[in-house]
Amino acid sequence: MSTVAVIVSDLLFQSRITAAVEAAGHEAVVADDAASAAKAVESHPALVIIDLHEGGVDVGATITAAKAAGARVLAFGRHTEPGVLRAARTAGADQVAPRSQLAEELPLLLESLLGT
Repeated sequence: MSTVAVIVSDLLFQSRITAAVEAAGHEAVVADDAASAAKAVESHPALVIIDLHEGGVDVGATITAAKAAGARVLAFGRHTEPGVLRAARTAGADQVAPRSQLAEELPLLLESLLGT
């Protein structure tokens, strides 16, 4: 069982993601502010899932820290903001997806990134 840090404050999306993580047999650790996001990344999760529009969290620095800690990163954001998605790729995210793709393909993305 791997640990997955879920850095998402939107409660609806947060619950969908944690349910999918747990259904895949992994532990979800939720972080919804800068302090808890930093703590979650420092705990060396196998995967970090981060909302690119997470207020109060330096998304680029969080992606960089997660990669430095050896985690894979799945970032998602609005399809109407391709510059934000591109910035996540540049910061080192392993997978960047529009919100709609994440909602539809989360179990497949988890399998791809965690090998489950």
